[in-house]
Amino acid sequence: MRSTSRHRLSVRMGTAPVPALMEGTPASLEPALRAWIQETAALDPDEAQHVMVRLDLVLPQAYWDRYERQLRKREMEQARLDRRWEAEQATRTESTRAVLAPVVPLPPDPYVLFLAWGTEREVLWDVVDDLLFLLCTEPPAPEKSPFVTWFSGSVRRTKRIVEPLNRLLVESRSVYEVTPDQRGLQRRMEAGLSEALDVAESAAESSGYLAARQYLERARNKLMAVHTDPSGAYVDLIRAVEAVACPMFLPRDQLPTLGKVRDHLRDADAKYEYVLTDKSGKPGNTGGVVTMLTDLWEGHSDRHAGGPREVPVSQEAAEAALTTATALVTLLSRRAVRPRINAAAQRQETR
Repeated sequence: MRSTSRHRLSVRMGTAPVPALMEGTPASLEPALRAWIQETAALDPDEAQHVMVRLDLVLPQAYWDRYERQLRKREMEQARLDRRWEAEQATRTESTRAVLAPVVPLPPDPYVLFLAWGTEREVLWDVVDDLLFLLCTEPPAPEKSPFVTWFSGSVRRTKRIVEPLNRLLVESRSVYEVTPDQRGLQRRMEAGLSEALDVAESAAESSGYLAARQYLERARNKLMAVHTDPSGAYVDLIRAVEAVACPMFLPRDQLPTLGKVRDHLRDADAKYEYVLTDKSGKPGNTGGVVTMLTDLWEGHSDRHAGGPREVPVSQEAAEAALTTATALVTLLSRRAVRPRINAAAQRQETR
């Protein structure tokens, strides 16, 4: 398929800024997106009914009435064509080429039409997300033969569904993209942050902190979902850092928290060193790490309810917390903060 990520001329010439990703459903995208919904839902009209049940949508009576009128009109037209075909068959000789009986197509399914053209604009992304989940399959494994894949009806159908949708999402600069497993939508994550998150998850797992990786994955899913949960993501980000920091710095504490870890590193700064050196070339102190821990811990603005300082966590704040937590998990998993070796111990080691 032709590449569609090309910016407009004014952007390429530097006379206009790079446009931001579009939230919601822009008016320029809506007709094409509704047409995609109709074409996709029509592949399996029975599933369109299930989409409506899950999204709590009710088919208006007007759609049923119009469908029944179209069915009656189709029956009349089919009967007329059948009579004409039968009359032609009566006059057909053996040397005349046989003609198949004409079939009038069924009218569009009312559930499909309503999903595509009757739903509110705010519901469209939920419809798209559900159709992907119902009708698409995960990409075939790399080791699977391309010849076998080509004959897979589900693979071909998924490609038919996903490729035109991807083009619409890119061309409209939508904030959404198809998930890697092709079975839903997610918010786009900036490439650099996505790579940093992958590094953090890998560092946590390789160091034995599997819970930290799981919490990071949960936070990613909550932040990148069609309906985001920034508050829930923030909780998981704190837990991800705690899963590494608490056993590392507070192994005997029965109720360790990120706040306690922060206080411990701040108060026992002389006992620890940071891999980044100071101006003299000696291992640095933990001040920078303590600052990041403080930002993450105190930035959880809705941790306690009922007080004057309870402020809902915004998407922007949660994404900033993701950046901070990602860095902390990576640094701590790789032992960037470690017990400081005093001069006497160093001399003993060199003997």
